Amino acid sequence: MDESRKQFESVIGGKGWFIQKTDSGSYVHERVHLMWMAWRESRAAIEIELPAKNDISSDDYPIPDLVDWDDGRNAGIQECAEAIRAAGIKVKE
Repeated sequence: MDESRKQFESVIGGKGWFIQKTDSGSYVHERVHLMWMAWRESRAAIEIELPAKNDISSDDYPIPDLVDWDDGRNAGIQECAEAIRAAGIKVKE
């Protein structure tokens, strides 16, 4: 089961809805099925623009020392996390 479906079932089940599936994996109750479709579509509609990449292939941009790579990786992760938060989505720390 994917993470999104686990989250959906946790939220819906926590609100008192009975989660029952058919052998094919679809939900028995039509309302639960419709809620799942809406949940899935809302997740699919999320699009986040990440920070632009640096062009390190040009001669004007020196290749960093290996000791800088961890700092660069962490800075990249931080910039992506900020872009995700700016879209109103919680980032797991």
